[in-house]
Amino acid sequence: MHRLAKRLFVLAMVIHFVPSAAFADRLVDGVPVPDDAKIMPPSPAVPESQQRFLGAWVGRWGDALKHILIVESVQLDGSASVIYGWGDSPGLSITRGFIRLGANVSGDTLTIESSFTATYKLTSATSATALRRRGESRAQADMEKVDLAALIASGKKFAESIMISTKLWESGKPVRLEVVIDKPPGDGPFPLLVFNHGSTGQGNDPALFTQSFSNPAFAEMFVKKGYMVAFPQRRGRGKSEGLYDEGFNVDRNQGYACDPKLSLPGADRALTDIAAAVEVLRQRPDVARRPILMAGISRGGILSIAYAGMYPREVAGVINFVGGWMAEGCPNAREVNGTLFERGGTFRHPTLWLYGNHDPFYSLDHSRANFAAFQATGGMGSFFDFEVPGGDGHRVMFSPPLWTDHVDRYLDSIAAVAKQ
Repeated sequence: MHRLAKRLFVLAMVIHFVPSAAFADRLVDGVPVPDDAKIMPPSPAVPESQQRFLGAWVGRWGDALKHILIVESVQLDGSASVIYGWGDSPGLSITRGFIRLGANVSGDTLTIESSFTATYKLTSATSATALRRRGESRAQADMEKVDLAALIASGKKFAESIMISTKLWESGKPVRLEVVIDKPPGDGPFPLLVFNHGSTGQGNDPALFTQSFSNPAFAEMFVKKGYMVAFPQRRGRGKSEGLYDEGFNVDRNQGYACDPKLSLPGADRALTDIAAAVEVLRQRPDVARRPILMAGISRGGILSIAYAGMYPREVAGVINFVGGWMAEGCPNAREVNGTLFERGGTFRHPTLWLYGNHDPFYSLDHSRANFAAFQATGGMGSFFDFEVPGGDGHRVMFSPPLWTDHVDRYLDSIAAVAKQ
């Protein structure tokens, strides 16, 4: 029912729009951009803080419907002129189009008020999270800022959501997993980066299970470096088939279990899903036959470290954003998290650990203790911590200026391994 509701919502998102033109001469991966779209230079009187939205922003509503927002101008009073564009969705009888609208910029938020409300909140200079509301309907998008001229000229492709057949079986049936893929133009082969998603907070809101995870700004950073970036959605997450069962209490309404006897088998199940996805992805003709780069956030971060220890010959390096399996509110968090990180100690190449202060799930003291446990079993790596804008250290991934230099140096340090 959740997927049906999602499809009906996406349909409701668009049917009330009257596009300015059925088609434009310029299409960006199927999304129309009007011929006269242009970014107006701001008046010197407009504060720089209000100019940050100027430009083109690319994303997907609900990880499904392609969306481009072009902010053409911003005035001193915060009023803005925008172009709101969307792509085709034949399955929902949606035809691509665009519409010009007024908007308002206040601080780090741009708001559109029309027959719907859309808010775009900056998370860095080149990324934003968006929420669209119409009545009781909601949809989210991660947006990436790009230069308008480069967007039109580059032939940029949106990340693609695909379903892959795996060797996983459940209830007597084969299981397909959703993978969101972004890659450079051309046929490749490209080095592969697999990014693993986190949990759903407390695990007690099934509506969150069907939300696919990807991050366009992160993907674009690595696509520019020549990588194919894949975001596999584990069983029961996003559009993936099967049951989401990563360490729940016996009463699933109580969410994730703190008992290691329940929690750790959930991590094993997640690692099995990752291995199944990687096996399929490595067989693609556009994927280079070399060790992969692994990355992840929160539960995905600790899984990436553990995976590298389990499959050390398949992995060139790991980027771990705020990794952990159970939050410190769980009395067994140190045992559970330490056990999983220790599995990564058999990986004999450097890893990169990126954490934020004031993380509501993992304090820096707790995360440094996990890093020490990893090192004690032979693990190698560098641990960095940051003060994250907004104060939520768990969102360090969404502030790239904090860590891009560290990532660049790390990639240089593992370059020889990555080319084997």
